[in-house]
Amino acid sequence: MIEQILVEDFNKNLTLISNFVAQNSNFIKKEILINSKINAYVLFIDGLADKNYVEEAIIKPFLYKVDIDIKKEEDLYEASKKYLFISSFRLNNNAKDIGAEILSGKTAVIVDGIKSAMIIDTINPKYRDIQESTSEKSILGIRESFTENIDLNITLIQRKIKSPNLKIERFVVGEKTRTECALVYLEDVIDKELLNTIKSRVLTLKAPAMLTTGVFEQFIERRPFNLFPQAKNTERSDKVVFDLLEGKAAIFVAESPTALIVPATFIEFFQGFEDYSERLIIANFSRIARFIAVITVLILGPIYLTLLLYNAELFPYQLMMVIIDSRKGIPLPPFLEILAMELCIEILREGGVRLPNPVGTTLAIVGGIVIGDAATKANIVSHATLFVVAITVVSTFLIPNYQMALSIRFLRFPMLVLAQLFGFYGILVGFYILLVALVKLDSFGIPYFSPMAPSRFKDFGDVFVRDNIRKIFNEPVSLKPSLSRRNKDE
Repeated sequence: MIEQILVEDFNKNLTLISNFVAQNSNFIKKEILINSKINAYVLFIDGLADKNYVEEAIIKPFLYKVDIDIKKEEDLYEASKKYLFISSFRLNNNAKDIGAEILSGKTAVIVDGIKSAMIIDTINPKYRDIQESTSEKSILGIRESFTENIDLNITLIQRKIKSPNLKIERFVVGEKTRTECALVYLEDVIDKELLNTIKSRVLTLKAPAMLTTGVFEQFIERRPFNLFPQAKNTERSDKVVFDLLEGKAAIFVAESPTALIVPATFIEFFQGFEDYSERLIIANFSRIARFIAVITVLILGPIYLTLLLYNAELFPYQLMMVIIDSRKGIPLPPFLEILAMELCIEILREGGVRLPNPVGTTLAIVGGIVIGDAATKANIVSHATLFVVAITVVSTFLIPNYQMALSIRFLRFPMLVLAQLFGFYGILVGFYILLVALVKLDSFGIPYFSPMAPSRFKDFGDVFVRDNIRKIFNEPVSLKPSLSRRNKDE
């Protein structure tokens, strides 16, 4: 096992620390003389640390200004405090921790005869500027989105919540990546039992590497094979602020431009943030349209298929004649006809996501038009089927959350299979299975289908429609695990 505790010999300390830092050409080991007589090394990685800043704020002051005989740790700390143009520094005597700090962009100063190194924050602050969100467009809301800089992301939250109760707990995840993360919450709002549950999963997380909030989410969720997301990802700071005010917590991961909000309930994924900026009637109209769109995605295709196969007499006579006429010469059965068009749309959609924005959007639109037109002219699919598939696809765009939209889009395929096999009974069975799955699921101890199950009527003012905005800004009862469970037991 490699020795980790520093000793008095600074050359040996250099070797100890180097064991935990990759020996690359950009690992800088600058030897200097403090006060013209004390040997020292300044260690940093060029690119991760700001080289010019290190030279001006650390090396030059140690070379030309320090006039203290540094013989012990207290002297090193006092010299750093007095002469360095830096406010963030601390002592550390563990070589592994020092190596991890250097790999994160900080600078270490080791002095001959001192058993500790001075760790100084010199991280190169070169990140992209705050920009408008590309995946979560805003008309009336704030248009700033998170960046890959975790400190800047947290600052965006602090600018909006100026409260001493806003708590930020930093921790490191990943044995290899040593990724800095942060748990953010409002201490006077979040339920204490819920907070303890979140901390028990988040702060004790062990993982070989941590890269994004999406990876973090999969490590902390209890049912990884469940179809529905159990936490919300967002790149908008105003959404995070709103959820913090409701008694939730946000998790930030360094180098990831999104925040992870926990816990999450099913109904929240269909509530657009614009709902709270619009007038009451307009906001409720939009929200109702969203729920209608979700139902359309799930059942329009299956119902159309069922009527064709089992219950054609339920069609109005004239409509039935139009459908029969459009299906003349179609070689595919209705199920394969719908399935083929749905899969084509998904392929186009996936291709559009992988391409640059202008090209991807053009591909999805033009490709859909060309394929649909060619399929109907070649008598591969009927006009009625194409119309049903088109309505289904357009309806998926109304779901405001990308993760939930993916889940709902996937669900229409098993619903189609059930409709093909069992008709209306299959659709009912599919909805029953879906409802049971939602009721059984929880997110950090909070029932996923709340406030509908268990019923918390106090929170119904912001479910399918929203109440007056003045009544909404309160902590939801549904976010209290103890009350939710008690109601469920009753």
